[in-house]
Amino acid sequence: MTLGELKRVTLSMFRPPSDMTVSEWADKHRRLAGMGSSERGKWHTDRAPYQREMMDAFSQRGVHDITFMTGAQIGKTVMMSNMIGYTIDQKPGPCLLVMPAEDDAENYSKERLAPDIEATPVLKEKVFGGNANTILMKKFPGGFISLTGAMSPGGLKSRPIKILFMDEVDGYPASAGVEGDPVKLAMKRTQTFGSGAKRVCTSTPTIKATSRIYKEFLHGTQEEWEITCKHCGEHSSIQFDDIRFEKTERIVNENQKEYEVGNVRWRCPKCGGEMEEWEAKRAPAKWVAYNPEALQKAGHRSFHLTSFSSPWATWKEICQKFLDGKDDPEMLKTFYNLELGLPYEHKERTILPEGMYLRREHYEAEVPKGVLVITIGIDTQDNRLEYEVKGWGRKDESWGIQYGVIPGRADEESTWEQVDALLDRGWRLENGKTMKAAVTFMDAGGHFYDSVVEHCAMRRMKRIYPIRGENKETGTLVRHTKSTKKGLNLFLLNVMSGKRDILYNAGITEPGPRYMHYPDNEDAGYDEHYFKGLISEMEKPVKKRGVYVMEWVKIYERNEPLDCCNYARCAFKGFKIDLDAYERRLYGEATIQRAAPIGKPKKPKGLISSGIKI
Repeated sequence: MTLGELKRVTLSMFRPPSDMTVSEWADKHRRLAGMGSSERGKWHTDRAPYQREMMDAFSQRGVHDITFMTGAQIGKTVMMSNMIGYTIDQKPGPCLLVMPAEDDAENYSKERLAPDIEATPVLKEKVFGGNANTILMKKFPGGFISLTGAMSPGGLKSRPIKILFMDEVDGYPASAGVEGDPVKLAMKRTQTFGSGAKRVCTSTPTIKATSRIYKEFLHGTQEEWEITCKHCGEHSSIQFDDIRFEKTERIVNENQKEYEVGNVRWRCPKCGGEMEEWEAKRAPAKWVAYNPEALQKAGHRSFHLTSFSSPWATWKEICQKFLDGKDDPEMLKTFYNLELGLPYEHKERTILPEGMYLRREHYEAEVPKGVLVITIGIDTQDNRLEYEVKGWGRKDESWGIQYGVIPGRADEESTWEQVDALLDRGWRLENGKTMKAAVTFMDAGGHFYDSVVEHCAMRRMKRIYPIRGENKETGTLVRHTKSTKKGLNLFLLNVMSGKRDILYNAGITEPGPRYMHYPDNEDAGYDEHYFKGLISEMEKPVKKRGVYVMEWVKIYERNEPLDCCNYARCAFKGFKIDLDAYERRLYGEATIQRAAPIGKPKKPKGLISSGIKI
């Protein structure tokens, strides 16, 4: 420590803390560096007035817990940064910031915390340099802030903490290693400071049954940001049910329509009067608590806010996201979570395997009209492979073509000879042409990982790829990676999301977008056992290590049809495929380009079937 730093530390120890609130401190001192934010320069709380009370709860006497359950583009991370800056400058003490993963903590430190400390003079003056200032540790007179990931039990169990920040808690794992719930582990570290401790918990929510932030919100004051209606003078929060908009149809091509949003306004639920977006965002507003006793009983203030109040999101953009995703359960869930700031509750459809069996239909050919692409999903068992050949059209409409079994182990050459026959087979269309599978995904889990990866690599020209499942609540449906075996191709599938989509689609009873067709030809393999296997699992909250997590539970022992369907669907969804070009080619027009993995366009290469290149 230099002589200058020692002098500053000594003087700061005798400086009494001010009675400044967090928002007053931020308005006076805070400077935005502009990294990780669309704005830079002097901070102005009035830019988003709802932030004032949310931040000031941190400096309010008698408040020990603060919870933010919000949509995206609300500024919750920058509000947390203001609380950290206020702590360093005004009320120093030992602090801990927990993020879902250590990489998240490092990125926050490098892209937000460090640049903003450098840009804010009162913080730059106090945060030590040298070894006392690392990516995951910042020391200052009277305290420090340690940053860690929720998967690091060591970072959650060390020294006592006075102030705890937990960001995006719905993204935390169920357990930090084998130690248990990371939220409970982190909170235990504040016990030493008793009523002097403060805990800040923020997140966009996920699934209602398992959402940590929703549970914390219910424990608090449950405050909503309510605007004043210009017509009746009453206060109401902006709920999506009260948003009105017009939609204009736009023809993309002869088979596809899209809708564009226009004339968005808010309708007051008290009087029915309407207000434009600019009027609603400028209207007088206040926070209203619906569980006010939580403040006196537990010192816990909780806030909920939708993106409709954000100055960085337009109502038209928000409503467009709803229109684009309303028929897709995953996109609808994302809309609830990121735009409405609400946990999503899955609505189970009553799907009976017998009903799906009875609605089978007659195909005029092996590949019926509407199919533009064929994919295959192969499930690997100890003594056999099960597979499904699936046809795909527009808007996720699908046609089952063949379900079958290949006897034998995945490490036997005779088994792979039968796989080759499946990959090389042409499936007949009504016009006499044939199609081969554009992509095949094969399960590499279980005992035959090395064999599946190596045999798929030997057949890369036939576009068969090994896959493994990931049990993740959110994330990309299909991720390309490399296997640890010689760096060969491997795809990781979000199987939870995929199964959820399949069961949603299975409940659709009218042909069209997302509908699942099946042939009544007994030789195609779609018997009663197939449909029982397709509807063989259901998603339920299961308690593990004291925390509820969503898991898929079997209701029928044989679930291979569900897995095969999932793999075939991911093979279709995981690649960019020009369906217009496929359709033209199938009916004798221009040459089609080869399908390339998402984000990695490729040049045309290789014939997959008679005249059809992918």
